[in-house]
Formats: sequence, C-alpha cells, structure tokens
Amino acid sequence: MIFDPQYRKDNRSARIGMALFRMSQAIKKVTQAESDTLGLSPVQVQALLFAAHTRSDVATVGNFANTIGTTHVTAVKILNGLVRRGLIHKSQKAEDRRVTLLSLTSKGRAVVNKLDNWGHLLEEALQSIPEELLTHFEIGLGSIISTLQKKGHLVVSEPCTGCIHFLPNTGDITAPHYCKMIQKYLTHEASLQECPEHTPSFKV
Repeated sequence: MIFDPQYRKDNRSARIGMALFRMSQAIKKVTQAESDTLGLSPVQVQALLFAAHTRSDVATVGNFANTIGTTHVTAVKILNGLVRRGLIHKSQKAEDRRVTLLSLTSKGRAVVNKLDNWGHLLEEALQSIPEELLTHFEIGLGSIISTLQKKGHLVVSEPCTGCIHFLPNTGDITAPHYCKMIQKYLTHEASLQECPEHTPSFKV
C-alpha cells in the first residue's frame, strides 16, 4: 500500500516506507555508477568487500549469499566470475571440506584499495544534516534494521565487540579474545573484522 499516495497521506509508516524505497533506488543508481568505473557490478564489489572485511573463518560462500540476500547458486555464479578474473580465491575449510572459504588475491586487494570512496555520495548526502537530527535518524534506522534482521530479511555483519559470544582479553598475547560460538581464541586483528554471526549484546 505504500505506493498508493492517498494511503500514504494519512499513514506515517507508509510515508517513511516509501522514502526508504526511494532511497534504495537512489543507492542502486549511485553504486552502479561508482562500480562501472571499475568495470564491476555492485554485487561484485560487495563480494570483494565481503572477502576483504569478513573474518577469514566465516568468509564463506554461504555467508556471502545470506549477506546479499540471494541463493547459494547465484552467489557461486557471482564469485566464479571474480575467480576467473583473478580477484577472488576459493579454498576448502580445513575443519569441514564441504565449506568454501573466500579470500582476495593480490589483484583483488589492489581493486579493494580503490574502493575507499565507494558509497561516498551517500555519506556526502548526510553531512549537511544537523548532528542532533542524524542521531535520531541513526536510532530509527537501527530499529528498522533490527526488526528486519529478526524477521530473517537481513544479515548484519559487525566486528566482535558488542557481540554476546565475545569474551575479550581472556587468552594469551597471540590470541587474546575468545568466541563462545565457534569455541576458539581470536587474534586482535581477527576480532576487528566483520562476522555474519554477530549477535548484539544489547537491544536496539
């Protein structure tokens, strides 16, 4: 019903929903234009960023598929295209050879280094908004994202800090942190990368 202007007139949720939909269209257009300059599609850029910023033991094909909201088969097709271009490397997980891990090749890292400004137009669009308004906007968006995540429509990857499974500074100097979910100690560098299994220890 959000597409019905008369319905939106008396329904704030519908107006905000339509605003978010229009934003999604703009985001699609912006990211497409920025990806075109690299000769990649937006979803290929997402795959490279996923491999770059996701903790190595959870940078799997399945988690990538869930992150972008697609099927395993479609994810494999996207990734295979990047493998053929020499940007992504696939390997079997030692603990479970049915699981495929993703990592960047040296060529892939070089491309990721050019992605620092990918999405910068979105950031620029927000910079003119007063800080107080941005604070409320961030809280509101956080609630929407949390609801969509709980309903299974969205996967939110974040670093270890703030996750219910994370126990900081419980190990030795080489691997000081512990993850209760995978029952392993983590290096500090690994704890700073994103994890698709991140579960906030606080409610948004």
